[in-house]
Amino acid sequence: MPSADPNSRLSGNTKLLGILSHGANFSLSPAIHNYAAKILGINELYVPFDLAANHVKTFLDIFWHLGGRGLNVTMPHKNLVATLVPSEGLASVNTLVRTELGWKGFSTDGEGFLAGLAQAPARLQDFDAVVILGSGGSAQAVLAAIAKATKDRPIIAVVHRRSKNNDHHILAAVADDPVLMLTLRSLDAESFTDTLRETQDLRRLVIQATSAPKHGDSLQAYVQALQYLSKDDLLVDLIYDQPSALYLDALALGLKCINGLPMLIEQARLSQLLWWGKSASYGELVAALTSHKATDQR
Repeated sequence: MPSADPNSRLSGNTKLLGILSHGANFSLSPAIHNYAAKILGINELYVPFDLAANHVKTFLDIFWHLGGRGLNVTMPHKNLVATLVPSEGLASVNTLVRTELGWKGFSTDGEGFLAGLAQAPARLQDFDAVVILGSGGSAQAVLAAIAKATKDRPIIAVVHRRSKNNDHHILAAVADDPVLMLTLRSLDAESFTDTLRETQDLRRLVIQATSAPKHGDSLQAYVQALQYLSKDDLLVDLIYDQPSALYLDALALGLKCINGLPMLIEQARLSQLLWWGKSASYGELVAALTSHKATDQR
């Protein structure tokens, strides 16, 4: 496998890409995109930028004038960036592309989730209900993609919201797909358990979309709800590097579950298509991350 070391191709013509976040230095995105640029022959370097919200607008202006080629955006800036750049009405943005008129915002989260689901392998049409923990940018994009993909048939969706501040974003995400039956509930273990008990006769896709495990809450209190999941259900934890207790206990119980790595890779490939018009293959990026992990463990 070719070296993914970005330093082996730096020159005066190298352009910059990056990931804009605050407190997300764990991200595998640099390893993914630098390897992809290497094997695709693209002279660009992808680096992390950690900024507080009050510096984001200034950074976007400076990065533009520095000739930045594009950005990924992750927690907690997805909603904020959507208000700062043209993004065709999106409430959450995870990819910025340089255009002649300035930055343009896109979201590859929803399509990336559906493509990652296929790697499980699983199909959205296998499920009757979707239960999402969280209501942030990723949850909004995923719900919008699910609503669009299931508009030919009703599907029950229950979103356990983080706060009322995101209710309007969640409702906007499904506004064009009214066949979706949507319920918003409070984000607590009792409500989550009640939801799974009330829907246990349905095939459920349960999505852990909060960043709680990254902030010291493993969601251990929610594990009691797993008693109402069956082997026909699927639990997806969108976190790929710090799994929740929900994910780990579901694995131990022999339930079907996947982490967020397939989604990360697929949404990264979609970002590459927006930046470069081409992308590395899923298999190539899996191999690159396996090599990256082995190197880190030495």
